[in-house]
Amino acid sequence: MEKVFSGYALFFVLFLTGSTIGGCFPTVEELAVHGWIPPDDGSTEYYGLEATMDVYGFNLEHGQQTGGFIWIYNSDETPAANVIHAGWNVDPESYNDSQTHFTTSWFVEESKKGCLDMRCPGFQRTGGSHPFVPGQVINPVSSTSRRKQYITVRVSKDQNSGDWEIYFGFDGKAKIIGYYPRSLFTSLSNKPVNIVFGGFAFWKEHKRSPPMGSGIAPPKNAASFSNLKFFDAAGNAHPIDHELAHVSDCYPVTDVRDGMFSYGGPGNVC
Repeated sequence: MEKVFSGYALFFVLFLTGSTIGGCFPTVEELAVHGWIPPDDGSTEYYGLEATMDVYGFNLEHGQQTGGFIWIYNSDETPAANVIHAGWNVDPESYNDSQTHFTTSWFVEESKKGCLDMRCPGFQRTGGSHPFVPGQVINPVSSTSRRKQYITVRVSKDQNSGDWEIYFGFDGKAKIIGYYPRSLFTSLSNKPVNIVFGGFAFWKEHKRSPPMGSGIAPPKNAASFSNLKFFDAAGNAHPIDHELAHVSDCYPVTDVRDGMFSYGGPGNVC
């Protein structure tokens, strides 16, 4: 499994991220992620992930981006990629600021349809009084020397409707804030999916590489994903207490232990 994930899935996620975040395909992309791909025999299938992430802020320039995400993706018979992602993101090119945002997006490769947050029809808000919406600034953020701020994000398929639900919590339990209708996708709601999660950074060729995570490499004071849970087709949670395939190059990522891992590192080193 690790060979498949390290090759095909790394390219796939980098392509999708470049296609769905920030508009232009970035010049240089780096991941520090773990991932799960369903086995060929169909013995195990998951349809969602929940993770708690500590979030950080950086003073970046246009042409730099950093964040922590969950990606859910697969492809249809064409094959055309279907993808949803959600997490936190510092992206001056997309938001025209260097603040930390709660970010979601959807994308279907064949039709070239999709967009960031709520910038086109797609994401449907649910009723209720949840204060967060996709694209909103996360404030305050963590400090490596003081209190950490956490978000909990869940992306999972509703077993009845086939819609993809987005949950969000700020320093607390994640609550549903909306969903992507199954009608947006050609395969995401009727075929097994791949799940990738961790840190992401990109920069244009003439820029320096940005920090990832907290800007400090593991283990001490590094950013983390914790309370990791897969969700099966019936919506049952499965805490992740075993090792998964991983991809990292310039920015390190630790093994999953007790449902968590650390990742990231400083800028200007790649």
